[in-house]
Parts: sequence; C-alpha cells; structure tokens
Amino acid sequence: MSHKYCPHCENQLLATTHYHGEELDICRVCAGAWFEHGELNKVISSVDNGDDDASYETQLGERLGKTERQCPDCSCHLQRFRLLKDYDVNVDLCLECDGAWVEYDQLGKVEQSPRIRSALDELNKKVSVKSWVFQALARFPVEYNLKPHRKPLVTWSLVALNCLIFLIYYTNPVMMESIFADFASRPADLAQGKEWWTLITATFLHGSVAHLLGNMYFLLVIGDNLEDVLGRWRYLGVYLVSGIGAGIISTLMNWNSPIMSVGASGAIAALFGMYLIWFRFASLTFMFVVYQKKLSPLWYFGIWLVLDNIIAMMMDSGGIDYWAHIGGFVVGLALGVALKKRVYRDNPVVQFLSEESVAIKR
Repeated sequence: MSHKYCPHCENQLLATTHYHGEELDICRVCAGAWFEHGELNKVISSVDNGDDDASYETQLGERLGKTERQCPDCSCHLQRFRLLKDYDVNVDLCLECDGAWVEYDQLGKVEQSPRIRSALDELNKKVSVKSWVFQALARFPVEYNLKPHRKPLVTWSLVALNCLIFLIYYTNPVMMESIFADFASRPADLAQGKEWWTLITATFLHGSVAHLLGNMYFLLVIGDNLEDVLGRWRYLGVYLVSGIGAGIISTLMNWNSPIMSVGASGAIAALFGMYLIWFRFASLTFMFVVYQKKLSPLWYFGIWLVLDNIIAMMMDSGGIDYWAHIGGFVVGLALGVALKKRVYRDNPVVQFLSEESVAIKR
C-alpha cells in the first residue's frame, strides 16, 4: 500500500497499479490518478493518438493558479493548467517534482490530447482568400472538420455511381425519359403499392448538371466524416435507409401526386441531420453577400432548412421535392440521436470535441 495521499480526497491513501505498462498511483475512492515524473508522457505515447513521443508539458494552455491540493510526493501545492489552448480541461501539476494529477473523468481526454490538439488546429483555422474565392465562384461552402482516418471509399463510390448513371442518359433525351419512366418515384404509384423499388432507384437519378453537382459536392464534403465514424458498411446502409425514409415521407406528404421525384437530396439531407448531431464542433462557411463567415452545423443547416425549403415551399417554387429534403433531414436527426452513443463510444475524440469544454473559433 502506498503512503501517498489523494490530492482530491485528501485523507484517502493512494494504491499502486499498472496502467498501459506504467506503475502509477490511483485513488480507490475518486479513481483519480497520480503520475510521477515522465509517467504521463509514457502513457500518452502508448495510446493510439497519433503521437508516439508525447510531451504534454509543451502543449499546456493557460496557467490557472495554485490550488489547495497537495502533491502526494512532496506536499507542495499543485498548480492548475489548461490541458490545451482553447480546451477547458484541466490538469494539476507539481512544479517541484514534475508530477501530474488527473481526475478520472479527464483521463481519456488527456490520453487523446495529441489528437485533440491537432483537431483544434484544423477546426480553428481562419477563412482565407482562397476559401472566399472558391465560395464566391462555386457558391458552395467550405468545411472545417476532422480529417478522416480512412479513405472514404463508399462515399467516392456513391459519387462515381451517381455520375456514371447520369452520363449514361443525360445526352440522350429519349433514354433519359425512358429511365425516368421506369426508375423515378411517383407518389401516386407508391400510394397504391406499386413500383416500391423506385424509393431506392430514384436516389441515383438526377435531372440536371447543377442538381448532380450540388448533391455530389455535399456528399463528398460531409460523407467522408460520417463514413469514418460509422464504418463503411454501416454508412452505406444508413445512406440507403435514409433515401428510402425521405422517399416515404415525400410520398405521404404528396399523396397521389403524379409528379416524379429524382435525386439523392433526401438521402443527403439525412446526412445533414446526422452531421449536425455528431459534429457540432465543425464549421461550414456561409456567404453573406460578400462576407464569408464560419457557421456551426446547427446554424448552417437551420438556414438551409428554413430559407431553402420551408420558405421556398411556401412561395411555391416548383421543380423541387421539398418534402424529400425535410423528411430526409428529420430521418437523419432521428438516426443521429439513435446512433449517437455508439458513434461516441467508437470515436471518443468526436465525443470529446462535442463537449462544451471545446472553444471553437468562428
């Protein structure tokens, strides 16, 4: 039994244990851990976080001052520091013996601090002339988010398949009319239980170049992160289910309408909903006339939902299946909430960055 006392509980003796190959002291009551000189860096280096030679001391944020807690080794008062800049997670350090006290609920964040630091550097980048020119010309937003750990093969494949199908029929009006007649969805047919397969096939058809480019751009921009956190096959399944769900809601809201509906917009709108739930720390740029501003997903997709769908539908702008967009978004929000615990469990850095302790600069 160690004769060191817990800085948090004060009167509780620490117990020796082994963690990631290092011998350290923990409190059996509050589960906090005391790391002597060099131990915390060794633990951080042993974890899968992108840094095999960690030095947390060089990345510390603001010094918050002296605490009432005492060092278990030399009894000096511990000094409190932000773990990282722009990150409201603290560690208590002894400046005399170089020890570190980490609360139990902060240990995972400390272990992943190299990856969190790298993510914050990416998330807090400022808009640039390059991003302004791109959005001014293309009219598409620029995304600031985590870099995926794996290549988004499913997302790339979906984009390639949509483009290939479009190229097959777009230059041939007769073929295009024939394909739409067989594979576009119509609420009137679906309401009678006919051609149910069109709920899927219509998702891979597009009516114009602008329709295709808009959908594929957003699929590339947000699909890579969703594929990364879900895994390839689960992501593909969620994408297809989202397209079907958007189609069903569109059918219910346009009951017996003979007007055909095509496009991946409903499925992609569902991806918007999931993205909003899981990646609250990300940013998408919005152009206010000539001023480019980074917005949170909540604000960006909120504007999209209200201006581009609800108000546009009230003004009766024809040619767009607004209920597929709105329905897909609702499906995505529901899936986002249902899968949130699993996604956070499998992707702890995503969970840590989604907490209020993260300061995102927009």
